[in-house]
Amino acid sequence: MTRASSETRRLPSPLVEGVEKAVVDLLGINSTNHRSALYKLGAVGGPALVEIVFQQIRVNYDVCGASARKDRSRENWRWPSLQPQICAHNCSPEVAVERAIAAACARMGRTDWANQVPVASGLIEGTRDGRRAIDLVRRRGERHFEIIELKIKTNTPLSAAVEIIGYGCLWIIARGDRPARPSKLLDADRIDLRVLAPRAYYSPFALSDLDAALNTGVSALGLRHGAALSFAFEQLDARIRPDAMPSDGELLDCLDHSVPVNGVPRT
Repeated sequence: MTRASSETRRLPSPLVEGVEKAVVDLLGINSTNHRSALYKLGAVGGPALVEIVFQQIRVNYDVCGASARKDRSRENWRWPSLQPQICAHNCSPEVAVERAIAAACARMGRTDWANQVPVASGLIEGTRDGRRAIDLVRRRGERHFEIIELKIKTNTPLSAAVEIIGYGCLWIIARGDRPARPSKLLDADRIDLRVLAPRAYYSPFALSDLDAALNTGVSALGLRHGAALSFAFEQLDARIRPDAMPSDGELLDCLDHSVPVNGVPRT
């Protein structure tokens, strides 16, 4: 086999393969995970950034033949679903908070939240996409959901934003290439993409312009595909801490009052 043919057949790749490179090339930075990149980040063209993420994921989806496997898993875009269990050895603060929210919902009989919602299980064989899942999903209305990337200390606001935008792009693709089984999430016509993190996670950075640019970008993408999309960085209430969680009722009440980082509530 020649080198060229070997490279041509070098499959499979995850659905987000190439997204990081496309974004850093567009922004002229070394990595979305380098904090220094956010300090010197210039004006961001939100529509261009969102479009490049969407097109890269769309190409990966098509090249890897994901459409032919869209019915292999019953887990993708499942709703409702709560996964409150946590392994004893898992000390991730994000996981601790996420599972505490799920457990509180389960105990209080709340059906407006879900966690660890898979989006790519079975679509591409031989990759880790089967573990790709949205941290938290909240139902705001009959056809209105929030998709949330929860952060406590890991990564940067920019990398978290790119990740949640990627989930929004996957939602648009799945909505246009529906699996046979029903999905309330794919029936939605409004999706709010949110990065949810403590104030300290955001405080070193000026994010208002980036927040507004990304909101403009995802809104334009949604409009082209017949859906209402929005984006925002939101602050996790200071009472929610991995090492000292409030009571179930207080925890869920805190989540009802998340504050946008830029101070402008979304309508």
